[in-house]
Amino acid sequence: MRLIGHRGARGEAPENTLSGFRYLRELGVRAVELDIVVSADGELVVIHDSFIDRTTLGHGRVGELTTAELAAVNATQRAFPDWPETEGIPTLRAVMEVLRDFEHIQFEVKARSEDESLFVAEKFPSLWREFGFGDRAWTTSFNPHYLEYVRRAAPEIPRGFLFELDFSLDPVAIARALGCGALGPHQERCSPELVRQAHEAGMLLSTWTVNSPARMRELAAMGVDSIITDVPALALREAADLLRN
Repeated sequence: MRLIGHRGARGEAPENTLSGFRYLRELGVRAVELDIVVSADGELVVIHDSFIDRTTLGHGRVGELTTAELAAVNATQRAFPDWPETEGIPTLRAVMEVLRDFEHIQFEVKARSEDESLFVAEKFPSLWREFGFGDRAWTTSFNPHYLEYVRRAAPEIPRGFLFELDFSLDPVAIARALGCGALGPHQERCSPELVRQAHEAGMLLSTWTVNSPARMRELAAMGVDSIITDVPALALREAADLLRN
């Protein structure tokens, strides 16, 4: 079962930051999940929320701030006041530079509108190709429209369909219809039956967000392919026998 750092290692380091990703590498983990949003000047930047308030010492909506303005905020010391590095919100290009040697990357796209879905689907593939990630790097989303648009734009990019605990439709059927190679359920939705269905459909199952070593063991017993965790150092200490990077 593969261990994947969530937004870097958000329980142990500032999420979605360059130093957070470097922290993950220092642990020896070369698999990561991160988030993509569009800035006011049409650049892909790495942050989870639509607003910067929760994760930085700044304020405002990402889509109303330029990359220069986003880079100028303090994105490391909101949750970690003693973090030794002060950084802003990075561009996707800067993050890709840091992740060149990673073995597995999930680029989750937070496209909330039709226009944004189309924009990211057109812009992301050129970066993916430039860095030569190949099948090491997937794009994932809760938004099926984005996944369809990126399939049309770049069918060679591996894709994963994400879904929440309360998702009421058939996720395997939707992922299959979208040509996805992976299914990404909330960890409480995982069951031996769901794992079986995903595998029979030729899909990997990568679940989030798993922070309990006991739950990691349960999921490994089900045959889950990978877990996304906030606490990779804890996982390595408590469940290292289950995990591969």
